[in-house]
Amino acid sequence: MGLKSSLIRTVSRYTPTRRWLRDAFVQRKLVFPQVVSIESSSHCNADCIMCPREQLTRTKGNMSMDLYRKVIDECARHKRYVRLIQPFMFGEPFINKRLVEMIRYAKEKLPRTPINVSTNGSLLYPAKAQELIDVGLDKINIDIDGATKETFEAVRIGLDYEEVVENARHLMGLKKRLGLRKPEITVTIIQMEPTEGEIEAFVELWKPAADHVVVQRYTTWTGSVEDRNTGEIAEASAAGGFTFPCKHPWEEFVIAHDGKVSLCCLDFDFKIVVGDVNTQSIREIWNGAPLEEVRRRMIDNRYHELELCSQCNNHIFQTACTWHYLWSGPDVSAGPTR
Repeated sequence: MGLKSSLIRTVSRYTPTRRWLRDAFVQRKLVFPQVVSIESSSHCNADCIMCPREQLTRTKGNMSMDLYRKVIDECARHKRYVRLIQPFMFGEPFINKRLVEMIRYAKEKLPRTPINVSTNGSLLYPAKAQELIDVGLDKINIDIDGATKETFEAVRIGLDYEEVVENARHLMGLKKRLGLRKPEITVTIIQMEPTEGEIEAFVELWKPAADHVVVQRYTTWTGSVEDRNTGEIAEASAAGGFTFPCKHPWEEFVIAHDGKVSLCCLDFDFKIVVGDVNTQSIREIWNGAPLEEVRRRMIDNRYHELELCSQCNNHIFQTACTWHYLWSGPDVSAGPTR
């Protein structure tokens, strides 16, 4: 409690106008992470142009069921705070052949907590789609960067466009035929130079079949890859970085397949390790000194002391959210921007 109380006092003195609301947010966020992302596998079967996978220096592998159960069991003890479990991080989760078993275990232990998986769709075969339906997966995101075979295969190198589309449509059709509400299916395209001309066609293609169609901005993975944003977003991305605390270290807990815990999901190579769930509890790490120091520097806008964060362009994803408003928006009396 000492570390938490100290950090809350730091937050309270930041600006007086929205102090009461911000304090309430921070108090709750510091109890336990709201989002727990678990790297079921760090392997991948694609070589996407926006991915820094070739820069990966840490060991690749699949998470063991014993370690996964340890993580889920602790989440279950704090289930009132956990809003989302994600058995994926940096890799294609379906490469881990025990992924469905992982989802099943999480559903048993946290039946009211949504479980979300993000995939490139290449291994989402009909049999696997049925297993996901049977196990009760809540949400699935399928990344399909292109409305045409030519664009898709130029972006997601090594994957077959027709195969991914067929897999996605089969899952959507199966869900519809069974009259089910879940899994909630989202298809995503990153708006970047290669896909810029196909955004409208992509939305029109998938809108009738998917629950959600998302056009995503482009992350540079903390400056590790070329910025391919376009238009006004490209200008905002290049213009500067965070001027407010990034919400990632306050909301998401990121665990590698070997149990190491990183600062955030964009630290793909785990350059900043803040703990290890093999020997520590999630709560111990979440309120530990390494993360507290990072949060404190963000509050004080000392991003120059956080080399990884100082190169990050993720501020373009956060400037329209309530979290940004609490730190940088108008007076509370005016109400939030969204």
